[in-house]
Amino acid sequence: MSNNDLARYVTDELYWDPKVDSAAIAVSAADGVVTLRGTVGSFREKQEAKHDAERIYGVKDVKNEIEVRILNEHRRSDAARSCRR
Repeated sequence: MSNNDLARYVTDELYWDPKVDSAAIAVSAADGVVTLRGTVGSFREKQEAKHDAERIYGVKDVKNEIEVRILNEHRRSDAARSCRR
């Protein structure tokens, strides 16, 4: 299987997962190693993207370089963080 085919299959899998914003994730492949890059809104979404990639036949390893940027409305304020200490 070519690297382009593998990247396309992973991209398709991400697209069909309703828990993942696939538009924000770039996929590349080299010798069965898939790299995911981009930005998502939660750690769960990052984890789901990795699991989606691992499900694809031909994937040997997944480098999950996705960054998590929590939306402002879900972020705790500095005061909330200091109260937990």
